[in-house]
Amino acid sequence: MINYFKKVNPLVLVLLLILISGCSNDDSQTPDTAQDAQEETVAEPTEENTEETTEETTEESTEETTDETQAGLSLRLATDGDYGKILVNGENQSIYFFAGDVTGESNCNGGCADVWPALTGELSELELGEGLDYADFHTTEREDGQKQLTYKGWPLYYFSTEGDRVLEAPGETLGDGRGGLFHIAKPDYSILLGRQTVTEGEEPVVYLVDDRGVSLYTNTGDDENSSNCAGGCAGVWPPFKTPEKLVVASSLSLDDFYTNDREDDLGPQLAFQKSPLYFFSQDEGKRGSVLGQAGGPNQTFFVAEPEE
Repeated sequence: MINYFKKVNPLVLVLLLILISGCSNDDSQTPDTAQDAQEETVAEPTEENTEETTEETTEESTEETTDETQAGLSLRLATDGDYGKILVNGENQSIYFFAGDVTGESNCNGGCADVWPALTGELSELELGEGLDYADFHTTEREDGQKQLTYKGWPLYYFSTEGDRVLEAPGETLGDGRGGLFHIAKPDYSILLGRQTVTEGEEPVVYLVDDRGVSLYTNTGDDENSSNCAGGCAGVWPPFKTPEKLVVASSLSLDDFYTNDREDDLGPQLAFQKSPLYFFSQDEGKRGSVLGQAGGPNQTFFVAEPEE
């Protein structure tokens, strides 16, 4: 009988066991090591990719938003059958002034702003059409912190017919004359209206101002359509000269204006409701200033209020 179980050298058996044990240990470590490496490889690129993707997305979104804003912030002049040249946006929607903003600050907030949405934006994004000058445009900060565009010092508004901030249709001018305080924005006004308190403790009044909101006064010491303020008086109270073309807010009537000839070279002087009109030198051409109220040696000068 053949003996298949020959005696094996013990040293050989020990070497075989060591080899088997070593292979087993290598196999057991491989999955953990590979998994760790895979996690490190995946984690680092994913974080970088996320940051890059976020930055790219943010940058693209910002560029798109900026482009849209710039595209929508444009003003030009349009010719209206009733009002002549008026200020409109790029969609031909009308722009308005508010008499209550005579100081240059916006005073239409809350519910008022629902009916009269402010034209807001950055001046640097504004695009102007022919006939408009960037020097006439600035911004003022609103109560809510937004920047509102101004033209010749007047904050600009749209009109919402339903008071829901939905703007009136292109080409419409339905907001003009509302309450006698809102008027279509025009580049060629001679006379507009302002509204504010001019005497401490009394109610606000509506009165005449020039196209940039500088107060106009009348003198109770004048005769009908005739000025009695000359010489030194005229130095303190410069006459308001009759413009070549008189353009007034629609709440006023051209029939109430008259040209007054003067004996000096400071005329012709414009009169309103038979009273010659003046500036006050100490107002220094500042819009909304009413330092001349109840002024003069005999307190005979007052802001020019329309008679109802």
